[in-house]
Amino acid sequence: MTNNLSMAEKTVEQLFTQIRKLGQDGHYDKALPLVMDVLKKNPKDLDALKCKVVCLLKLDKCKEAYHLITTDKELSKIPMWHERAYCLYRRNKLEDAIAELNNAEPSPKVDELLAQIYYKLENYEEAASIYKALVKNTMDSYTNERETNLAASLASSSAFKSKPIKWVGVRESTYELCYNSACYSVSTGDLDSAQQKLEKAGELCKKEFEDDEAETKSELAPINVMKGLCLQKSGNTKEALELYNTVLKEKAGDGQTLAVAANNIICINKDQNMFDSKKKLKIATSDSVKAKLAASQANNIDFNSCLLSFYTNQLENFKKKSAQLQSAGSPLAPLLLATSLVRDKKFEDALKTLQDGQSQDEIVRLSIAELMKKTGSFTDSAEVLKKVVSMSNKPGSVSMIASLLLLGSGPSVAADYLDLALEELRNTGNYSNEDMISWILLCAKFRIANDMPEKAAVNLENLLARDPTNIKALALLIRSYSLFDAPKAHDVAERLPDIDIPSDIDLEQLEIGVGVTSGRGLRKVIQPEKEKINEANRKIETKEKKRKKKKGKLPKVLVEGGPDPERWIPRQERSYYRRKKRNRNDAIGKGSQGLSAVNKAAEAALDMSDKPKKTVEEEVRATSAPPPQPKQQPKSKPKGKKKGKGKW
Repeated sequence: MTNNLSMAEKTVEQLFTQIRKLGQDGHYDKALPLVMDVLKKNPKDLDALKCKVVCLLKLDKCKEAYHLITTDKELSKIPMWHERAYCLYRRNKLEDAIAELNNAEPSPKVDELLAQIYYKLENYEEAASIYKALVKNTMDSYTNERETNLAASLASSSAFKSKPIKWVGVRESTYELCYNSACYSVSTGDLDSAQQKLEKAGELCKKEFEDDEAETKSELAPINVMKGLCLQKSGNTKEALELYNTVLKEKAGDGQTLAVAANNIICINKDQNMFDSKKKLKIATSDSVKAKLAASQANNIDFNSCLLSFYTNQLENFKKKSAQLQSAGSPLAPLLLATSLVRDKKFEDALKTLQDGQSQDEIVRLSIAELMKKTGSFTDSAEVLKKVVSMSNKPGSVSMIASLLLLGSGPSVAADYLDLALEELRNTGNYSNEDMISWILLCAKFRIANDMPEKAAVNLENLLARDPTNIKALALLIRSYSLFDAPKAHDVAERLPDIDIPSDIDLEQLEIGVGVTSGRGLRKVIQPEKEKINEANRKIETKEKKRKKKKGKLPKVLVEGGPDPERWIPRQERSYYRRKKRNRNDAIGKGSQGLSAVNKAAEAALDMSDKPKKTVEEEVRATSAPPPQPKQQPKSKPKGKKKGKGKW
């Protein structure tokens, strides 16, 4: 009996040894049957039950693992909050997973899982704060992974949130860190820096997986997609398309990477190449991919799908998808309906649709401003543009708002807005001295152009008090004073610095040499007196050559005794004019069909209407004349037959 027990214990120990080795090598599918063998011998073995839970989790059988943890009596005796929360996290029950972790004892392992859950919930601020604490307080073999997750949280916050988190200095020692840093640079618009970081990430990735070609392609796929995005944003759509199509052709990346590449191709195609866009849409809208995408990414793909239906005239499908987006609370849903109304040139209805949606999205606000401008509501359009945060204090947006206010409310309101924008720029402190000077000069030019020189003079005086050497400001000040206070303008003009004129420039020549435009557009230069005298002397010295007078041509027809009296009459109407004879063939083809010059002569001979009438005697003579007899032909001798040859 004792020998049998020892054999059984020895067998269990051997099984655990094999399970441990297989676990270290990652062969959990082979370790699970051995665990089941141990549980057959002892169903209450806690170590074997824990090994079974780990094997199920590693094999992505989270539902079975959660059922085992919650139903087994032995496992319920020990705290397994982390494992229960992980099962719920993998099954996408994120709120329940957070509740389980709140019951667990604090530990780095619990904090890491909590940070991952917050990241998936797109609460990037909480995730980043947890990762910052972990990187600061722990030091082990997972430091690079924690820094990578921290960089991913910061980059995602900048890309998908309106209030991004400030970037923290993170090392760029691995390709994942370089990639996440490049994503942050792309979201902030620093494309040059992003491209450099992506190149470095690609080199590090190839170096790390140089022995595994398949893994290299898989890890390079998101890097190449991000390179394509940089090219697309910079306008090189052709090169971007090549990168996207290469990634889709190799199918090396995960579903999320392929979906992003396909959606970007659809954006490049726009309303062209619809067949290719439809194929790419199938890749981007698969159910397995949507769960891994961020909410904003999924909304953008659904929005593009709806637009594709609109461009292909699938109106029923378009209405169905737009209704789904609206029910899902997409901020871009009202924009779809407005698009169809704008297509029918119903601008007021489209504007009402966007205003009823009450969306705070900047794209929607910009669309509202554009529609207001089209309907003539310039002031309202300017007020909407003021609320677009990303465009505040930008020269282009300030110029647009000032132009709209000028059209809608007049120059005084527009000038007040420029002063307010200038004051806001001062308060931000994010400007250089040159930027501030250019802003003040632009405001002054605007006031001068719109009959407000007094206020322009005040602003320019303040600028010159800080920078007396600014010649542009001084010139504008003189110009503004000249419009309402000429003596003051003369006083300010005395402050202009002296100009060093080179000795080789003749000022009198420049002043006198003002062009006078003649009637024919030629420019005659007024020369000084000395030049005129020299030119006169030069004409006297040089003898002009006498031109020989040519005899005038006489007319061809010269009447004796003087010139032709009919010389003022047109040539065709003169008495001696004779038309040149033309070729007889020229007459062919003129007149009625078949009528020629010969036929005309015969017709004229037979036409008796124009001839004078004959007298009675002439008619009697004509009737009494003998009729013409036919000419008799001479009788021909009968021809005889020739006999032989003729002789002379």
